Amino acid sequence: MLKELKVRDLALVAESRVRFGPGLNLLTGETGSGKSLIVDALGLTLGARGGADQVRHGAQRATVESVFDSGGSALVLERELGKRGAARIDGRSASPVQLRELARNLVAVHGQHEHHALLDTDTQTDLLDGYAGGREMGVAVGVAHSAWAAALTALSELEAMRSRGLREQEFLRWQLEELKNADLRPGEDAELAAERAAVRHAARLAELGHESVSEVADVAAELRRYSEALDSDPGRLEAIETRLALLDAIKRKHGGTLETAIAEEERLKRQFGATEDLRVHKARFACRRRSPPSSTA
Repeated sequence: MLKELKVRDLALVAESRVRFGPGLNLLTGETGSGKSLIVDALGLTLGARGGADQVRHGAQRATVESVFDSGGSALVLERELGKRGAARIDGRSASPVQLRELARNLVAVHGQHEHHALLDTDTQTDLLDGYAGGREMGVAVGVAHSAWAAALTALSELEAMRSRGLREQEFLRWQLEELKNADLRPGEDAELAAERAAVRHAARLAELGHESVSEVADVAAELRRYSEALDSDPGRLEAIETRLALLDAIKRKHGGTLETAIAEEERLKRQFGATEDLRVHKARFACRRRSPPSSTA
């Protein structure tokens, strides 16, 4: 029950203190006497929107305080408007939202246009449910609808996850095909790098071998034999460069070495092998479930 309302420097009110007693209390007066201002002041302590423009001219701030009898003890709600607004419950800092939550159980405000609520769909539904005794059923339907909505959301998330899984599987399959097509061999990159260096210098070694005949016959012969053993074909050098570029790309994607790339290829083979085995087992199980039991004579 509302026991007292104190107002200071709110709009046109410098200071006012209104006490309420048991039973019906009436505020009467001519139009413009400030009756609605008292209701507005009460609304501020119950969390209504307020601002510095409501402060009385010449004052720095406006304060409103309402005192309720709540189960035999006093409950004090305060609101301060100005450059820095504030709200308090029993002297402790609070927010307008907290005041509004308390107001639900303290005060019901009915205005002269209250009948307009009858045009509201939610109000109509609530009145009809109350008349038909269906409020409990309405709560049950609300709970069921919430559960259905949650299940629908979960299903959508699972479908999205499944879709992502399929895309990821296709990407892994592409990686495996790339590794298979590369036909990797441990140590191949080092061998090709050494061969590339030799092929690049094959022509120069052959030239040195021919120039050294007249100077050192034995060394010249050895150089000629070595240069002839090398493949100085430009096509071979191009093939080596292309292969090394492929191997470098593979290594960058899979751990930095051919060995880690080969290990990844083996892992993907095992993974897809297990996936295929699971698919086959599921298909066989589904076939057995669909097949009718054989009859015996």
